[in-house]
Amino acid sequence: MKKIFILGLFALLIMQACKKDQQELIDGKRPEERVAETMEKYSKELVGSPQGWVARIKTNLIEGDYSFYMEFGESSRVKMWADYAPDAAESTYRLKYVMAPSLIFDTYSTLHLLQDPNPDSFDGVYAEGYGSDFEFEIREQVGDTIKLIGKKRLAELVLVKATAADKAFYTSVVTNLNTYTDEHPYLYIPDPNDNTNRIQVSVNADVQTRTISLTSLQSGVVKSESAKFIYDTKTGLKLTSPLAYNGLTIVAVNWDNANSKLYLVTSTGTKIEVLVSGVPIMPLHLVLGTNYVNVIVPKATTYGGWSANFVTRRATAATEVGRFSLGGVPLVLDRIVFVFNGAAKTINLVVLTTYGANTLQLPYPYTYTKTANGIYKFTALPASGNSAALQAALNTLLRDRINVDTFTIDYFADPATGQVLGQFKSIEHPDFTFTGSLQ
Repeated sequence: MKKIFILGLFALLIMQACKKDQQELIDGKRPEERVAETMEKYSKELVGSPQGWVARIKTNLIEGDYSFYMEFGESSRVKMWADYAPDAAESTYRLKYVMAPSLIFDTYSTLHLLQDPNPDSFDGVYAEGYGSDFEFEIREQVGDTIKLIGKKRLAELVLVKATAADKAFYTSVVTNLNTYTDEHPYLYIPDPNDNTNRIQVSVNADVQTRTISLTSLQSGVVKSESAKFIYDTKTGLKLTSPLAYNGLTIVAVNWDNANSKLYLVTSTGTKIEVLVSGVPIMPLHLVLGTNYVNVIVPKATTYGGWSANFVTRRATAATEVGRFSLGGVPLVLDRIVFVFNGAAKTINLVVLTTYGANTLQLPYPYTYTKTANGIYKFTALPASGNSAALQAALNTLLRDRINVDTFTIDYFADPATGQVLGQFKSIEHPDFTFTGSLQ
């Protein structure tokens, strides 16, 4: 009887094993065979697209929508151009099965800038970057489109097979477009309601901002409207939402690469040529705090539009800041950012310092008044924490000038680079001037 029981149990185990083998086989293939086939399929897709791929990623910490052109090679090398870094960059990639088919960009590349934890690298959030990924799970392929999701930040990445026109857009057209807007900062269109009036067209290509703004004086009052844009191979710049202004509804900015011309495209398909002026359409003080909210004074020993007096005072402040340390590492004076809020008439003056690979921000709050002629008076509010502790180290800049003088703020064209900056000039001490980039 015991022998019969053992034989029956043995037979049952054999049957279960056979049943398990049958369950694992789908279309006559084991799981590992199916995985291998899937990975081979995606590898052939990536490498086999004759014109490469257009990639678009959405970051979810600093909300952004960024695009790339990518060429995947046989030797696990990928060449890419980004809309924010149009020079070609090359790195390695891997296709690997990690719970699901995965695409991994495993050496530092243009894509990694969006996840770089050091704010000095690409101005992202400390230790977080923009909230992006470089390891992605492949979710599905529909036709010529592959959809992926980031493994850490859940950033959405979409790959679409590119055309020859797409390739040309990212490898040359984006550079031409950005160069044109950099070299022609004073753009405008005639006011459709009054041809004697001009509407300033501002293209802010800052990687975090990316806005198109229309600004003009309407019955003596500044009217300004803005909308965010993304780079688009079909138009040039595509607005993420329509921009309504004086009866116009703008949906895109078309770039004519052959003739180097810009056009605003309305919702009805009408194209309005954007014209070039040699002088500012609107004084900077009328659009500071609306079209432009940041003036970023760089980390430098000298710079276009900086007076000798400012250079000396900044150097003194840098020495004084260097007397402080964190974790035994001396602080280094970095950028100084003036953040304007035009509606509230406030400024958050943020002094950035570094110690090793880390950044310490020192915010100093101000209110301000401004005359009709654009003369600013800044009033310092109490600082706290680290800002208060280091305030005396910045006396040559803050206590002795920013806090007590009145200033004009106007455009300044750097003769060395052609870049248009914002320049502060003291009324009481005309030898004290400094500049910063406008964002």
